[in-house]
Amino acid sequence: MTAASRSTGAPHLTGLAATLSAGMVMSTFVGYAFGALGPFIIDDLDLSRTALGSLTTVMYFVGSILSPVLGPLVDRFGGRRSLLALFAVGSAGTVVASATPGYAGLVAGAALAGVAVALGNIATNQLIARHVDPTRQGVVTGVKQSGVQVGAFLAGAALPALAEAWGWRWALATSVLIAAAGVAGTLLTVPHHPGRFEMPRDPADTGAGPLGPAVNRLTAYSTLMGLGVGAAAAYLPLYAVEELGTGRRAAGLAAALMGLVGVVARVLWGRRHDRTATPVTRTLLVLAAASVVAAGLVWAAEAAGVALLWAGAAAFGATAVAWNALGMLAIVRDVDSARAGRASGRVLLGFFAGYLAGPVSFGAVVDATDTYALGWAGVTAAFLAATAVGWRWRSASPAADLST
Repeated sequence: MTAASRSTGAPHLTGLAATLSAGMVMSTFVGYAFGALGPFIIDDLDLSRTALGSLTTVMYFVGSILSPVLGPLVDRFGGRRSLLALFAVGSAGTVVASATPGYAGLVAGAALAGVAVALGNIATNQLIARHVDPTRQGVVTGVKQSGVQVGAFLAGAALPALAEAWGWRWALATSVLIAAAGVAGTLLTVPHHPGRFEMPRDPADTGAGPLGPAVNRLTAYSTLMGLGVGAAAAYLPLYAVEELGTGRRAAGLAAALMGLVGVVARVLWGRRHDRTATPVTRTLLVLAAASVVAAGLVWAAEAAGVALLWAGAAAFGATAVAWNALGMLAIVRDVDSARAGRASGRVLLGFFAGYLAGPVSFGAVVDATDTYALGWAGVTAAFLAATAVGWRWRSASPAADLST
């Protein structure tokens, strides 16, 4: 690090972390909102379960195809401007979806929200890599990734109650408040200046060239985890209402519990990796294996009682939901900044591909069989496959570099 770079002031980490977390809330909030408001939307618009799941599919399809495109653009234009763009397009998506008279408008809103999905991790990963000391990157990454679950908690806890009072459209429209807070936070806390903590590299390195097999393995792992998490997030509330007989508010609270535990888990897993030399890939293996158990608990609730739904929701938050913080930390720490955007885009392409396929596949299976059992079996199988991918990392060196 040069003397000039040392003289450049670092951002206040608390404010920066809160703003990055708000960015992640905005980037994924609409998807969780569709899940929490699913019973209301289905009743109002007379949609099938497959149609409801397809909204999340559209959102993550757009996010997946744009992630590899936006990665290099974020590297070029900077994380600050990209974060402002995220809040703008994310709020536009919620406004369009909430104002729609029918299904087509929901699809259009979901497509706009997909642009925010693509920008979320790429912009925030770049800002952490450039502005946060490596000894604090784990906890800051955990905090910012917890924003996804803050969004899940807010959607599950607040939106059903607001929908009962005002209707689901007004409930969804309240998300513009998140965007307004995020824009203010970005302007106040995200630095204009170049980052202090970029990895040293050859000035002639443009970031071109292969990303390496480790990034490919992380992409495969993220795809499989996306399949399971996407289906669970989209259908846990509807499963609770239709199969377990809970009320709509209780179903929303189950989703909120998953989100709340996920918030804490992402921060704690990130903090742990600031204090230990344990390879991140070893922890990813543990999280995939534990996710199998979480899916099994939710699946068994239909036969054993609703108590297992609450246990499974909490276990999902601690495991399947938390993996993303460590996946992003691996990129932030180990990929050269010249390739960080591309690597983020590659891994997110896999995750979003899984996340978009999970809900619509789950919904189609339930519609075809009139039971949720095969849907949860598929979720469990996806997590088992992710565990198998993680097992191949067991012998990886702690110094393994994702950029090679």
